[in-house]
Order: sequence, then C-alpha cells, then structure tokens
Amino acid sequence: MEGLMENTLMPGEAMSGHLATEEQPFHFTDSGLENVYLVGVRYFTAEDGRVVAEIPAVNRLMRLIAKELVFSPSSLGGAEIRFLRKRLGMKTSDYCKVLRIDVATLSRIENDKQAASNQLDSLIRMSYLLLCKDAALETQTEALKEFILAEVRRGPSKRVMKVSAGNEWSEVAEAA
Repeated sequence: MEGLMENTLMPGEAMSGHLATEEQPFHFTDSGLENVYLVGVRYFTAEDGRVVAEIPAVNRLMRLIAKELVFSPSSLGGAEIRFLRKRLGMKTSDYCKVLRIDVATLSRIENDKQAASNQLDSLIRMSYLLLCKDAALETQTEALKEFILAEVRRGPSKRVMKVSAGNEWSEVAEAA
C-alpha cells in the first residue's frame, strides 16, 4: 500500500484514533501548503499532542494537488510555486534556469516577499505540465493553453468598490 505516516509514534505509545470527516477534516501540513485538508484518512493523536496520519496513495494525492494548482483560476502563491518545483524534483538553481530568472527572485517569490508576475505565473504552470513525469497531466497541455488564452482574452479583472451612505464598502459586480 502506497502511503505516508506523518510524524511517528513510538511502539506501545498511547494514542487515540480518529477518522477525518467533512466536518472535521485532517490538516495536511506535510504537503507544504496551509490550505490542504483531507477527508477519509485515519489519524492518531498521542498523549503529548503529536498527530500521526495514515495517508493512502500519497503520490496520487500529490499529483491531484499539483493538477488543482496548475488549473487554479487564482494566482499562484509562493508555497504553491515551491510545491510545484519540489514535485518536479528540481533544485531552486535548476528551476531558475528553466524559468530564466535569478535565484534570488525565485527565493523572494517562494517566501512570499515578492509576487510572481502574470507572465511568470503562466510560465510556471506550463513548465510544470511540460516537465512533470505524470502522463495524465502531460496530456493536459491543451487544456492549460485554453485556460491561459481565456485569461488573456478576458484581460485583467477590474474590481469596483462602492461606498454606501453609512460609509460601508462593498464590491460591485463587474459589468460585461
């Protein structure tokens, strides 16, 4: 069985078992992303508060996370870019050569000290699909091309904010 045990418990150590549910999902911090939660996995809590999880098919889970990131409509954040780079098994210096950017620039981006430009965001998504060794994702290059072209056709999104008489702000839906 392909799986991952987050952290480890000592043999014979007292622990309580749980099943992650939609109401109480398991926070999968070992993904390197703060917003990944799992449902249906078993996890155990030790007396000292440490948590150990049994994560089945971890490689398939990581591929799914990568696919969701590549096709996400929002801009990639630093942790998400780092996740994709690590999924490619590339050192920062090697990935910078692919992206044709400075190592310091990628470091600032991955550490959320600088945002990736729209162009670099698209390049990271494309480079992941072209360099990943996942045959199922490699076939998605056409879908990514259409996704990026739709963004280009749509142009930058415009946010219109409106203030009410009581000085309350709200967003106004963008006119077509």
